[in-house]
Amino acid sequence: MSAQGLTPFFEALYEQTYNDTLLYLTRRCSDPAQLPDLMQEIYAELYVVLLQKGTGYLRDPKAFVRHLAKSRLRQYYTLRSRLAALLPLQKDDDDGQCYDTPELAECALNEPLPERLVEDRLLAAQLAEALKACPADVQKIFICHFQLDMTLPATARALGMKESTVKTKIYRTLAKLRKLYAKDGADDE
Repeated sequence: MSAQGLTPFFEALYEQTYNDTLLYLTRRCSDPAQLPDLMQEIYAELYVVLLQKGTGYLRDPKAFVRHLAKSRLRQYYTLRSRLAALLPLQKDDDDGQCYDTPELAECALNEPLPERLVEDRLLAAQLAEALKACPADVQKIFICHFQLDMTLPATARALGMKESTVKTKIYRTLAKLRKLYAKDGADDE
């Protein structure tokens, strides 16, 4: 989707959700100085999602913005406590003056957060359970393609199926899984 066509939708959603999002963060954030940065990060992430997925991706746009706010707040507090415990964000130089070390904070920002890893593992377990309820041929296709990293043609050859059949079964099953496990306010593509 083009940025020009997206702008009116984004601006309208921004106007509708800004006050509620700010109130939500204000109630939960202990440092009011961080509110502008958190708000900017939430709406920047929303804009990126809209650019990549389009406006049809959001089943409930307000709920999706709330989900982004919760996620950003959780990341902020987890990262803040991790940084405070693990990294000194300032160092003393030879003259005894303090200076910031942003490269240490940036390094910590790029690591996956423990909550994200737990959420990913839980989702993977849920997906595995859902796949167990699928027919055996679909399970075999998923094992070959996703677990063994086989291409679609190689999967089709290995299972003695037409490539179009393999594609159809993968895409239909993925669509069902997306619908079952969509994030708050997100719709399948």
